[in-house]
Amino acid sequence: MAAQRGGGVFAPLGAGFSRKLVFRTLLILGILVPGTYLAVRNRYFALLMYLWFALFRPQDWLWIDITPLRLSVVYGAILVVPALVASIYPNVSHPISVGMILFFGTTVLAQVNAVRPDIGWTWVDFLLRLFVACLMLTTLAADVRRLYGVIAVLACSLGVHAAKAGLAYALGGGMRFADGLAGAFVDNNGYALGTVMIMPLLLATAQNLEVLYRGRLVPYLRVGLYGSILLCTLAVIGTFSRGGFLALSIGVLTLALLQRRRSKSLTAVLVLVGVFLLVVPIPQSYLDRVQTIRTYEEIGDDSALSRPHFWYVGVLMAADHPFGIGLRQYELLYDRYDFLHGRYGRGRAVHSAHVQVLAESGYLGAAIWAALFAYATWLCLRIRAQSYDEALAPTDRHFLFTASNALLTSMVSFVVGGAFLSLALNDLTWLTFAMVAALDLLARRLREAAERPAAGASARDLNPFRAVPSYAKGAVA
Repeated sequence: MAAQRGGGVFAPLGAGFSRKLVFRTLLILGILVPGTYLAVRNRYFALLMYLWFALFRPQDWLWIDITPLRLSVVYGAILVVPALVASIYPNVSHPISVGMILFFGTTVLAQVNAVRPDIGWTWVDFLLRLFVACLMLTTLAADVRRLYGVIAVLACSLGVHAAKAGLAYALGGGMRFADGLAGAFVDNNGYALGTVMIMPLLLATAQNLEVLYRGRLVPYLRVGLYGSILLCTLAVIGTFSRGGFLALSIGVLTLALLQRRRSKSLTAVLVLVGVFLLVVPIPQSYLDRVQTIRTYEEIGDDSALSRPHFWYVGVLMAADHPFGIGLRQYELLYDRYDFLHGRYGRGRAVHSAHVQVLAESGYLGAAIWAALFAYATWLCLRIRAQSYDEALAPTDRHFLFTASNALLTSMVSFVVGGAFLSLALNDLTWLTFAMVAALDLLARRLREAAERPAAGASARDLNPFRAVPSYAKGAVA
């Protein structure tokens, strides 16, 4: 990730950069090699490696080029093919799974109107692979430990990048990041939104560490995770993203309101914000930029003034093509529908995930998109209410409460921040839907188990990986 001051996050490393790069290469290989071995033998680990590779993007950390290996495709194949052989199928029955399948159908239908079908099919292929992984996640994350592992891997995979950027921001006295990560969050605005989305997941990871580990290091790990959330906040500030600021503000408010003691939570948030403003170096230029959220018309800010125009152009496209124009076709058709004739440039992006879906997947796609968010929100609120059931084990109640809060906050943050960015096809949003579906199924199983407690559960039954297949033994996940 590039920065305007110092030439990049890693520029301060100076002469030691090569040694550190070699160390990073060895570290990543230390994860890839054993992780790949475990993925071959274990469906759940295959899922974790696929998710880690998708969000962490280890190829960008390595001294050697592993891109030709196409490890993302390899991990996807290792996840899906042996699972199907072992009769482990993607979940297609949950309402969220059905919604994702229907949404995929709208993207295929929209290809009829694509100006560049080759580009559209590339993104349809991407979405197909992503959705299969999401449906497999819903199947495999079948107990508390497995779902916690998924949340932790997703949060930490992107969180380590954001925390490093936040540390660079603090050490650099308030540097500005001009770019984001490769992949879905490639620019500073997308990177800010992705960071905000994983911050509640980092919190849930910290709150439930005992699910997988009860050793003496738990307090230190928890402090480290809490500290990473603070660093992520600095990273969002360092992007100078107004959309990121709005998403962060709404996300913090949402999470505070979801707590059991709302008044104390809101008070704590106000105190933390006050201390944060006093201690953290925040450039005046950032404060001036945030202020333009409400004064953009007065100062003639083209970046903000252009947004409504881009959105209206998307509405016009949908009016002409009710079934959509095809994935990633908005930029190609923009000039044709730009009634201001280049006032804001040529081939511009739609700058809204929601209008992007409307234009590219049509009215049906937009309706499914909205329904997915509405239903997932309702599920999170329902699971949160179910966490008060005293028939459940205290650890299960705590997990359901914190996980539902985290997923709901992440979705709310995206709905707000995504209103200003063309990020409808990012991995994290769809994986969040899958985690909500998995959490819903988990809550049902926990309630059923509480109503019919199983007698004599052995220690072996508590192993979250016990039921995942080993090829040598031919077990079934």
